[in-house]
Amino acid sequence: MPAGIFFEKYEKDMAYIKWPIHYISIAVFIPLLYILPLITGDYILRLAMWVMAWSLSAAGLNLLFGLGGQISLAQGAFMALGAFTAIHLAQMGIPPLAAIPLAGLLTAAVGLAFGLPSLRLKELYLLVSTLAAQFFLDWLFRTEKMAWFTGGAYAKIAPPFTIGPYTVSSASEMYIVVLTITIIHMALLANLARSYIGRALKAIRDRDIAAEIIGVDVFKYKLVAFAASAYLGAVGGALWGFTTRSVTVESFTFATSLEVLAAVLIGGLGRVVWGSVLGSMFVLLVPEGVKVLMYQIGVRGIDIAIRDVVFGAIILAFLLREPLGIVQLLRKIKERIRLFPFRYY
Repeated sequence: MPAGIFFEKYEKDMAYIKWPIHYISIAVFIPLLYILPLITGDYILRLAMWVMAWSLSAAGLNLLFGLGGQISLAQGAFMALGAFTAIHLAQMGIPPLAAIPLAGLLTAAVGLAFGLPSLRLKELYLLVSTLAAQFFLDWLFRTEKMAWFTGGAYAKIAPPFTIGPYTVSSASEMYIVVLTITIIHMALLANLARSYIGRALKAIRDRDIAAEIIGVDVFKYKLVAFAASAYLGAVGGALWGFTTRSVTVESFTFATSLEVLAAVLIGGLGRVVWGSVLGSMFVLLVPEGVKVLMYQIGVRGIDIAIRDVVFGAIILAFLLREPLGIVQLLRKIKERIRLFPFRYY
């Protein structure tokens, strides 16, 4: 007698939305996101926009690292390049909705330039090569000759976000724009991960030599992964720049790359959509929650140090308890509920 969860058709097994409850959840959750401006204030909306911008950047790194097996520590630099480029193009008169993808494409080309010499490297050597890209771009943005592009010692001020003749003037309107752009990119990523490109990246991640033997063009798909990762990082950085209305050379540093990597690991490596979203929520909202808690209990002066220590301890405890990330933790909880009152293991 058959037991367990299984599908009778291959198409059903490959579908991104597999169960009716998933359709119901999406039908309820997405409208709730769009009506969030009606039930909350600007502070929550700005936090939500930052989470969405970081989710796109984390999704790019998750695509490269989680699916393709190619680790990178240059995502912060790509976010900075995307933010500076999008704002500069908008200042030149290009509509922001066109400037953002253009900035993403330019950053993807830069990602390809740094990705080409890294294709023959693996593990620690690949990590060091991408770290060199991070430090090179960070140094380039700080030079006086790039002050016209980065604002130099001053901030690069983003012009008002316009859609045709309409100017987006409030946080709630900007939230709707950022949410729509994020949903479109995440939907495309969800389909990319289960397409032949996603299967090729998984084959390269598991064993690149075996993948090449069975006909996978390892060179091409590694380049695709690097370009897509840089593109998503740039789009995330551009959205962050238009949300905050200003960007400086200190906005995206090496620490940013580490935080994006932490978001990927905490959310779930290889879970391109939900792992990136949940990891970004954790990395951004937990420190914010600790800061609010420190303020409420009256801690002053050392609140930043305490916040960093508490945040680091939470990350360490979480990774020790569930190294596969928040997505896997939620899956275990779901299975416990489904099998109740019997044990999950």
